[in-house]
Amino acid sequence: MLIGNWNFQNFSYKKNFGFGLVEIVVVIGIITVALFTFSQTSIVAIKVLRQEKENMEATLLAKESLEAVRSARDESWTNNIAPLANGSLYYPVIENGKWKLSANPPGLINGKYLRYVVFGEVLRDAQDKIAPSGNVDSGTRKATARTEWLKGSATSTIEIATYITNFQSYISGQEETKTIFFEDAPTDADLVNFPSENSGNGDPVQSFTTLAASLKVSKAEVYIRRLTADPSDIFAEIRSGSPVGSILGASNIIDSQSLSQNLSWVELRFPNLVNLSPLTKYYIRLRSVPSSNDVFSGSKSLIHWGYKQTAQSPYSGGELRRYVGRLSNPSDQGQLLDQYDAGFRIYAIQ
Repeated sequence: MLIGNWNFQNFSYKKNFGFGLVEIVVVIGIITVALFTFSQTSIVAIKVLRQEKENMEATLLAKESLEAVRSARDESWTNNIAPLANGSLYYPVIENGKWKLSANPPGLINGKYLRYVVFGEVLRDAQDKIAPSGNVDSGTRKATARTEWLKGSATSTIEIATYITNFQSYISGQEETKTIFFEDAPTDADLVNFPSENSGNGDPVQSFTTLAASLKVSKAEVYIRRLTADPSDIFAEIRSGSPVGSILGASNIIDSQSLSQNLSWVELRFPNLVNLSPLTKYYIRLRSVPSSNDVFSGSKSLIHWGYKQTAQSPYSGGELRRYVGRLSNPSDQGQLLDQYDAGFRIYAIQ
């Protein structure tokens, strides 16, 4: 039908065609909004998962820090826990296969996390309960493990706290007694060149002979001092047969930075009791980390072992040797110093 200049059939066709374009635009808009919403939801979900992953990793690192504290406590409360200052930061590191609490930051874990432990004193009230005020309990410490990492420009922290005790001191029915010793060792000089300043000059060894009864040795003490601020860390072995014989026990590792610059008695505790037979010669062998036996191992500075020299061995039945295991030779028994003996004490459980 044609009325004037209007064609109603064409008008109707054109009207339907225009309405289809509007529908397409609306659908595209809905899809765009939906996709944008889904993408934003995915971004938020990924952020949440990443945060949960970081929180879990940080928590596990803090828990591992407390395990390191317990391991150090089990080896020796006296050497590993008691000297640590309240409020200072200590970093769990593995050294020579054992946990150690170091005052030096080892760097970020996985390039992200910094973890450390802070100790605090514990007070007990009149009922011997932990309380905000009261008497200091020297056999208990509060250990707080923290893990820190950057989240954007802010620092996030996970913190876990616990109490540790010197439980070994409370074990009843066992008395630790100084059994075999040589204490007259006043001379302070570089007799054994240990830990050998990276030259591989080996270890010092002092022998002792047991009495007429078998022993269960819990610790040894040696009379030593550090020459510089931070020599290589040390530990002790008890060996049978010879200075290079079978290892019966290895002590905890001593942070040599904590040693005095004057001769003093240093405790080396054995995590497991060392069983010794009566009337038998054994050997205390000092070791370093890194090993003083190997050239270019990284061993540093010197530790002096106090000694005495007489026309004959000042300690009856004893012998002092140096250069044991020198130059990576595990069978090298070193040089016998038959006029010398170094200061030592052997403690046993009765």
